[in-house]
Parts: sequence; structure tokens; C-alpha cells
Amino acid sequence: MQKASVQMDGVLAALPDTRAGQRVGMVSAIAPAVGLHAHPIPHLTQRDTAIPRQDALLAATSSAAMALRGSDEVTGLLTRSRFHTLLRNALSDGERADEQLTVLFVGLDNFRRINSCYGHAVGDKILRAVAHRLRCHVVSRSGVTSRFSGDQFAVLIQGDADVGYGADILKALAAPYDLDGASITLSASVGIARYPFDSRDADELLQFADTAMYAAKESGGHGARWFAPEMKASAVDQMMIEGRLRHALESGEFALFYQPIQRAGSADIPVVETLLRWNTAQKETIAPDRFIPVAEKCGLIHDIGRWVLREACRQAGDWFRTRRNPIVVSVNASPLQLADPGFCDDVEHALEAANLPPNHLVIEITERLIVEDDFVTVANIRRLNSMGVRVALDDFGTGYSSLRYLTRFQIYSIKIDKSFIRNIVTDAKARALVQAIIGIGKSLNVSMVAEGVETQEQADILKNLGCAFLQGYLISRPVAPAAI
Repeated sequence: MQKASVQMDGVLAALPDTRAGQRVGMVSAIAPAVGLHAHPIPHLTQRDTAIPRQDALLAATSSAAMALRGSDEVTGLLTRSRFHTLLRNALSDGERADEQLTVLFVGLDNFRRINSCYGHAVGDKILRAVAHRLRCHVVSRSGVTSRFSGDQFAVLIQGDADVGYGADILKALAAPYDLDGASITLSASVGIARYPFDSRDADELLQFADTAMYAAKESGGHGARWFAPEMKASAVDQMMIEGRLRHALESGEFALFYQPIQRAGSADIPVVETLLRWNTAQKETIAPDRFIPVAEKCGLIHDIGRWVLREACRQAGDWFRTRRNPIVVSVNASPLQLADPGFCDDVEHALEAANLPPNHLVIEITERLIVEDDFVTVANIRRLNSMGVRVALDDFGTGYSSLRYLTRFQIYSIKIDKSFIRNIVTDAKARALVQAIIGIGKSLNVSMVAEGVETQEQADILKNLGCAFLQGYLISRPVAPAAI
């Protein structure tokens, strides 16, 4: 009798050959003499008499995985690196045995709010409960589960998952979590990639499942998405961008441009919006809507955001010291930055390094960011107010606006989204809506900025409606600092 084997970090899973679709031998998973618990781990041997052929590849490695369940200190699941090794070995054996495998990425939706509201100790309990539910759910498929990153899990199962498998995972995770008398609910997004249909490469399968998971998140979360062929170009592009992003800061490939915000009816430019541009070493210009989402996914948004803050404040400091009428700089903040407890410290350091008064910096936040009501986000906005840094509400009208959020925080300005400005000349309803938004701002003594102003007709209507500031290509395209 011949055997195939899977070697994973010192764990050997011996797989028997089969005849006529029936298993005919022994399955054994041999762990190292000393495991991660610092105790001897005995050799695990199990007589194999009635396990179907389709479970062959992962039956033994599942036992091996259980022997290593202490790998992740919080959940007890396999770590990312161990899961990756197991996946590579399973693909190798799957190719020889003509087996199918499925990789699922499971990401918890808005999990940072759990940590912000209840603390990291409760967050860790939730993660352990999620890990337990996932482990119970995949055991029937001889599957293995890992904690791939903070609130993301990866699952490897035998065979081709049916249509309802992702939905079953979502249902299992959506049931309330009872922790110390508190009932907590959360949702998740699932991405699915299959071997050999989507790819025969371990890294690509992981990337494709991850891409499908983020597609589910972008569709509102609490859903499952199969990887589709048209996603492949996007996944490859994201992999390329992530790899190059890691070197872009060090090699000086980023630059800041500034788009003037003009006082309506005059040539006065009191404020400029900071816009990030990436010109690669290969002379390629990569648009922000391509690389910012990738930076947020891989965590580089914090380093990039700190660089933008420092450079924008440095430029504003130069203008403050050299111009009769200094220019205020406005910087967009990612939701992930605002949810970082250290964000205001980054702002303070940038201001101090540039010797810039705080009222010469505006932090732009999206309307939806406030509505999320995250404790850390709220605390950061209030601290910015207390520091004297101005806060602007960007893309007003596109999120889930509520008047109470305009009174809850000290908002310096409201930026009316360009989608409302586009049809203001020909659409009476659009014009009435803009007028109503301007009226709200005036009643709260908040400056109003119209974005996307492209024609003189639009500018004239906005001025007559009482909009104080205009921004758009009619005024100026984004330009280098020397052109301001």
C-alpha cells in the first residue's frame, strides 16, 4: 500500500492510497515531541475504516491542526503562516489525487467598534467565540481554520463548497454572543475561491478569496461572494499596488497637490484641499481611488496618512511665515485614521514640527464616519475641536445625515457633494435641495463649500443661494504648491 504525506512545520500527516473509492489503511498525524503548549504531544493514530474518499487529504491534517490549536494565542487556531504552509501542501497532494479544495476568507464587519465600545478583553472573547463556531462548522468537512489577521479568518475545506455553505457560516456567526450578561451581535463577510477552478497557486487562492470577501463588504457586508473571473484583474492589480506601496514612501514617490477653495464672488483663496498623488519610479501616475483602498486594506494608510499630515502642515507653515494672507490647508482623514487612538497625537506632532497654529489646519471627515458613532472616532473629533483644529464634514448628503450630528460636534464647514451641484442649473429639485442644505449651514453658523463647480452658471446660482465658498475645475484644478 502506497502513502502520500503532508508535511507541516514538523507535523507529518500520512495519507493512504485508496482502491475503488474506499480507504483501506491507516491515517496518522505525528506531532513533534514538544508542542506549542510546552508539553509533550503524543503521536496521534486513528484507525481509518469508514471515512469517505473525499475527506482523505484533510482528515489527517485536521488532527494535526488540532495538535497545533495553541498557535494563535487568542483563538487557539492556526496562525497565518501555518495555514499557508498547510494550504501549499494540500494543493500539492490535491494535484496528485485530483481533489478539489475550497478556501474561504471570513471577515467580521466593523469589528473595531466592539473593541472601542467594550474594550479589547471583550473583543478577544468575541474572537474566541467566533473561532469556536467556525471550528465546529468546518469539522464536518474535515476543514481547518486559522486566524489570518486581527478580525479575519481563513478556512480550508475538502471539496467544492455548495452555494449555501457561505450563507451557513454567516448564519452561524450572526447568532447573538452572550458575554457577562450582554448580548452582542455582529455580521461577517465571506469570500470564496476554489482549487483548481480559480487557481492552482496558494498565494493566488488566498488573494482571490480575500478579494471576494472585500467585494462582499463593499456591497454592504453580511454576505458571501464567490470569486469571479472578472475579479482577477482587480486582485492582480491590488497585489501589484500593495507591493509597490511599501516602497513608495521611502523612495519619495508621493507628492501633494492643492486645490484652491475660493470665496464666492471674489478671487480670494483662503483654503486649499490637500490631494495625494502617486507618481511611480516607472513614471506611472496611480490614481488615489486605486491605491487608497489598498492602503486601507493592508494597513499602510496610517503611515501614508502621517506623511500627508506632516507634509501638508510643513507647506502650510511655509505659507504662514511668508504670505501676508496665510492659506489654511484641509486634509482628508480616512475612517481608519479617525478610529486610531493615536491619530490626534499624529496631528499634534505634525503641527509642532511645522510650527503651525492649529486653526490653520482643517481635517475633513466623511458624513458616514460620524454616523458610525465609534467611541474612538467621537473622542478624536472632540479632541481636534479642543486642540483648535477645524473639522469639515465632507460629501454632505451622500451618507446617513442627521441634524443632531451637526449640533453634537463643532463643525467648521460643510462640503456639499458634487452630485448635488452637477444638475443645479437645469434641475429645480436639485437647486431646492442645495438651497435647503445651505440654509441648514447658515442656521448653525457653519461655512458652506460647494464641490464640483465647473461652470460659471453653477457659480452664479450658488452665490445667489448664499454659498460662501466654491471648489472645482472652474476655480482651479489641483496644482503644485508653487502655483498657489
